[in-house]
Amino acid sequence: MKYICKNCGKLHETNTRLWRCECGGAFWLKREEKVRFTKADIKQNEYSMWRYEKAYPMKKADLAASFGEGLTPLVEETWDGMKVWFKNDSLMPTGSFKDRGVVMLVNSLASKGVTKITEDSSGNAGASVSAYAAKAGIECNVYVPASTSEGKVTQVIASGAKLHKIPGLRDRATEAAQSGAEGVYASHNWNPYFVEGVKSMAYEIWEQSGFTAPDNIVVPTGNGSIPCGLEQGFRELMESGEIDHMPRICGVQPENCNPIYRKFHGEADEFEASATIAEGIALKFSSHRDEVVEAVRRSEGTMVSVTEDEILQALKKIMSEEGLLYRTHFLRNFCRRDQPDQGWIHQAGSEDRHRHFRQRPEGK
Repeated sequence: MKYICKNCGKLHETNTRLWRCECGGAFWLKREEKVRFTKADIKQNEYSMWRYEKAYPMKKADLAASFGEGLTPLVEETWDGMKVWFKNDSLMPTGSFKDRGVVMLVNSLASKGVTKITEDSSGNAGASVSAYAAKAGIECNVYVPASTSEGKVTQVIASGAKLHKIPGLRDRATEAAQSGAEGVYASHNWNPYFVEGVKSMAYEIWEQSGFTAPDNIVVPTGNGSIPCGLEQGFRELMESGEIDHMPRICGVQPENCNPIYRKFHGEADEFEASATIAEGIALKFSSHRDEVVEAVRRSEGTMVSVTEDEILQALKKIMSEEGLLYRTHFLRNFCRRDQPDQGWIHQAGSEDRHRHFRQRPEGK
């Protein structure tokens, strides 16, 4: 197994201390053999994401830190007359999907003898990394925007990590972490093991859907690990003969900070980002931008962008009509069904293959 840079194609050994390629591209895992996974490979007595262990680059028995992450429920609801399923990752150990990737990230570093790391985050990843690092016995520094909500900051502090609050937008915290990193810079946005954990979401949805693939999945998109992880997981199942089609992926970003949406639709790369209520995905620069665009296009999906008012209206609607409370970056998924980009989503009974529509939440 090696690291590969999809930007220049260069291979690196997995024990490198580089956190990205010399060309500036992100590392991805290159396995010696393609992943092959069937229903028979599920570990029936394992009630976590590790029931799909054969699909991962590490084994549960080798973990230095785990909290029984994964296997969160699909919750059926109705939205504007359309049946949807929520993948409720608010029930993850630290409260967000980030635990799926962080368990891989932290344990890969622990296996290399790393004893100190630095992470930057809007809050959720920092809470996750600090918790797993504490259990693995790794000293942890977390850089966050000064505006990060207190609930997320409290989790970081409670785990014993050293917290650094940086004034300005999310990208300022990244710059400060990279320039002042103590130990290994272990950003979830750059570490190649992170997406390998996020793909567990695809395996869970597959099993929970009766070993089938949904037709459409709508996801909040910041750096883009969810669309990349879903596309990778379902592609592995497709190549293993376990599903007969790939789900279409729709990534959603706020208009105030939407670099991947812009790239997907051919808009200018340079833009003035501003603060958004969807703080969990407010990244002006994505280390996986091109890979996300490629993954969404391969799935025949799309990217959409929503306003702050639309996010707030979705929050009011889902709380009053469904009795559910989710973080604001997830609520972007429910905005503007009248957008032209969203015409590819069809309800059950449509003439093409799109028989149903599934969504998943990120966080509480």
